[in-house]
Amino acid sequence: MLKNWCPLPTHIGHGRMYDTGNENVVVVCFGDIFKQPDKPLLRIHSSCMASEIFGAGDCDCADQLRESMKMMTIENAGIIIYLRQEGRGQGLSKKIQAVNLMAINNLDTVQAYDFLDLKQDIRKYDDAIQILKYLDLKRVRLISNNPRKIKSLEENGIDIEMINTHPNIRQENEAYLHSKNQKLGHCLPLDENNNNDTIEFYHSDQPWGELSNFSQHAVYLYEQIWPTVEHFYQAQKFPDAEQVEQIRRASSPTLAKQRAHNLQQHYLRDDWKLIKEKIMREGLHAKFTQHPDLRDKLLSSDDCRLVEHTHQDAYWGDGAGALGLNRLGVLLMELRSLLKTDAVLS
Repeated sequence: MLKNWCPLPTHIGHGRMYDTGNENVVVVCFGDIFKQPDKPLLRIHSSCMASEIFGAGDCDCADQLRESMKMMTIENAGIIIYLRQEGRGQGLSKKIQAVNLMAINNLDTVQAYDFLDLKQDIRKYDDAIQILKYLDLKRVRLISNNPRKIKSLEENGIDIEMINTHPNIRQENEAYLHSKNQKLGHCLPLDENNNNDTIEFYHSDQPWGELSNFSQHAVYLYEQIWPTVEHFYQAQKFPDAEQVEQIRRASSPTLAKQRAHNLQQHYLRDDWKLIKEKIMREGLHAKFTQHPDLRDKLLSSDDCRLVEHTHQDAYWGDGAGALGLNRLGVLLMELRSLLKTDAVLS
């Protein structure tokens, strides 16, 4: 099991894809599959041809997969067990019938499955559990919003910490997401940003994603064009021009961060802790002054508290709780005040 593998270089990050000997199960790993950290990130993902291949936007399946890959790339660790079981285990044909009913008769996902006399979710996770036992993984951080999946693993002796995904809510999938919570017992965080005094952001493809350093807005600094603020910030960690250029040319901000993570164990500049906030200020100022639409977006947040909401970072983010420093949010609010003053003076 898991003896044959091939490189998997993606626009999100570089991993390895393993042959399991089972055509219905694929394993993708970030980092060394046999030397994962304690409680590694784990995504057990069921296939969704419509969203993953053809780009359908009426569910959140592809979104969850991409988000999982981003998280694992950043940590340079994590495992995805990809299971070919469409339609919550009912197969592609039944799924197409159910989605057709939803569209024509204005049914939600639960009503459509009931109309077809289908059980709502018959997926099994035996293959995934077998792989976890083979890898001797007894404690994981499961990226999921599905209590049924968590229960299946816990019943097999695996200690679970649940990590929610953060859905990209669109007109096409909003009703579907709410029905998953209300009728299937999922735990999607759909109402996180309902506090009128606070704006939470993290993923660049979600509401207020323009505030993220990963948003696709180039900046011109130090006589160079940087694809994103994240590219600029990560590159400044190193004194050597070759290392800086390696990060600047990364095909995505996630890969830029991964490359910096790999390099900083050996080449991090001595004064980084002293200057990192100065560097971040420079990057943010360039981004929100060189892109007038982003300047207007930041100013439109009025006096709301800006929070980078993430489990991943308790310095720049809030650590997904009150204990994080949220320094990125603080710097953005400082910049917003500066831009307001400039607007008044002009």
